[in-house]
Amino acid sequence: MEVARTTHGPFERLSFAFDTPTGRSQHSVYRLGDTLIDAGGTVATAELLALLRDRPPRRIVCTHQHEDHVGNIAAIRRAFGDLPVFVPRHHVPIVTTTARIPEYRAVFWGHPEPSGPVEPYDPGAVFEDSSVALEAVLTPGHTPHHITFVARDGAATYALTADLYTSRPLEGWFESAADDMVASLRRIAARAPDLVVLPTHGRIKPDGARVLSDMAEWIDREAERVREAADRLDTRDPRALAAALYEGLGPDIADIGSGGEISRAGFVRSILSPNRGLPVTPP
Repeated sequence: MEVARTTHGPFERLSFAFDTPTGRSQHSVYRLGDTLIDAGGTVATAELLALLRDRPPRRIVCTHQHEDHVGNIAAIRRAFGDLPVFVPRHHVPIVTTTARIPEYRAVFWGHPEPSGPVEPYDPGAVFEDSSVALEAVLTPGHTPHHITFVARDGAATYALTADLYTSRPLEGWFESAADDMVASLRRIAARAPDLVVLPTHGRIKPDGARVLSDMAEWIDREAERVREAADRLDTRDPRALAAALYEGLGPDIADIGSGGEISRAGFVRSILSPNRGLPVTPP
């Protein structure tokens, strides 16, 4: 396990990475003073607790319900006491009960533990720590009710985007909605021209407004191609359209490895039949 601890303005990033047989796993947890933003996956429980032991957190706020963001809530509480945990209201039933996920995801992030009692919050909530206010901004697209935290520190503006940003948007997640993703990306990009994006996966984006805007434009253009192909081929079948549009890219390895949860067909479906609510039945 490769562990990295870096500082970005008032935030500390704790990153965990390792190679798996099917690709590289990397995810991050952020810290602002005594507040953790997300709790990480159980694949890195020991490493995370070791980093937190010298100054245990006093609060956890989560961006959404997935295992690489909430998996360690119970372990952190066992280690450091029954600290308060805040979760988006619509995600509470999932976070408090989920104990198993598909094995391909467990290889990357670990099976989560049910969190125990949590406190729901809504978009617009503000969490303050170290004289910095974290504003919860609704950013659906990756999953319904997903939250991005936006914060100002002096002249700088930071966006903790969780899974709003992805470097591989064509690998569509089965819970996603492309039009919501585009609107969310533009909503956050508009916050500041010098926005710094702090994502869960991948590199820090010091030119965050441009990166998010570029991604929104790419999805918009690709969505137009998908709709044109659907009309031309007279089908709305995601697999048929993905095969027609992207056959030159070769086999869809993500689709094969995830049992259809992550796929080019999933990206097409997110355009033609976007998901707006939870739970979503896997394909």
